[in-house]
Amino acid sequence: MLNLFKAELYSIMAWYRSNRVMLVLSFLWPYATVLVLLALGSSYGSLEEWRRSMGVEYPLIYLFAASAVAFASAGIIESASGVALWHRWVGTLPYVYLAPAGFPRYLLASGVANSLVMALIDFTAVAPAVVLLGGLEGGVRLLLVLLVMVIGSLPLVGIAILASLASLMAREEGNIIYFVNPLLLLASGIFYPLEVLPRLLRLASEVLPVTYVVEAARIASTYTTGLGRAVLGVAYTLAVMTVIYNMVSLYLIGSGERGVRRRGVI
Repeated sequence: MLNLFKAELYSIMAWYRSNRVMLVLSFLWPYATVLVLLALGSSYGSLEEWRRSMGVEYPLIYLFAASAVAFASAGIIESASGVALWHRWVGTLPYVYLAPAGFPRYLLASGVANSLVMALIDFTAVAPAVVLLGGLEGGVRLLLVLLVMVIGSLPLVGIAILASLASLMAREEGNIIYFVNPLLLLASGIFYPLEVLPRLLRLASEVLPVTYVVEAARIASTYTTGLGRAVLGVAYTLAVMTVIYNMVSLYLIGSGERGVRRRGVI
């Protein structure tokens, strides 16, 4: 498992070395998002009203942290679930599926590696702005959100694996993956209160890991006392989700792998 994880990290770094423009854009997207939101908010509303409706004390710090959460979550789902599709496109899926390490283990190692890289890139990108706005305390708050994001990325890997399995079975390529990402961002209430969502989406938000990472960002942008305890409570919830989602996803992938090995085909 460790060798697979290191190999995936090497593969990701090699990809970014060959696509440096994408690496630069990854650092710029959160700033572009915050600027667009501030421009729209200033034109059609009030930052103070938004601060009250969202329940955050430091709105700009929250916007930067929430943008990092949004881009990291979308990147985790897209990269972790797209690995199997990419292998199908280049014709290596049969070899990866039947490798001695096992397909579930490979997907898990790939998902965890991509999750860590995505979270580090997006949170490193917004760190200068947060420190400039909130000083050392703002940096500590962002670090807490990053730690929760790393924990929250683990159940996201389980969701990504399920999306990857569904795409492989339905042969719908990226359609299922591209449906999952907007749903996660819509139902997690990153840039608006969950209370404005329809009841069905509010119920869906309760089982989405991103919702709790966003809650950690909101707590870090509001609480002055009891911050660590509140964030720790969110982390416990995400840890439970990690166990449930990954057990289900690995069981389903493992069942499919055993079926493939029995039949000798993909």
